[in-house]
Amino acid sequence: MHEESIRTPLIIRDPRRPETRGTRRSQQALNIDIAPTIVEMAGIEPPVGMQGRSLVPLVEGQSPDWRTAWFYEHLFNHKTIPKTEGVRGERWKYTRYMETDPMFEELFDLEGDPREQVNLAGAGDVSDSLAAMRERWRVWKDRLESWDGQSAWTDPA
Repeated sequence: MHEESIRTPLIIRDPRRPETRGTRRSQQALNIDIAPTIVEMAGIEPPVGMQGRSLVPLVEGQSPDWRTAWFYEHLFNHKTIPKTEGVRGERWKYTRYMETDPMFEELFDLEGDPREQVNLAGAGDVSDSLAAMRERWRVWKDRLESWDGQSAWTDPA
């Protein structure tokens, strides 16, 4: 869940909107936003339960209420990538390594440490932030585990 792996530039080119050419946005877009974006651009109603949000408002230069965090999971067996889950917020990033004993956690302050060099999970002075991110992870995980795959998806935060 390190920034080098999850931060991929997204370029959207819509020849119908030349006025937006070269526009940069700071909002967090996810791969699950691509399908709803294409569906909206095609003028089709998205199916119930489709995850993600259309990026069309951002492409059009609007400033909608946008996600400030997202849930991450990598639960596949892989030779070199451990199973992890976490929450990536605007400032804090929390990661849990799912198969370590004892459990290993990471907490990074992306404002003060954008390269994620200092794991703050064991630092006492950010224990409130660690507790808040753990709780955010737990609420999100519980919500995802009970999601029926059909109802509309909304961020639990």
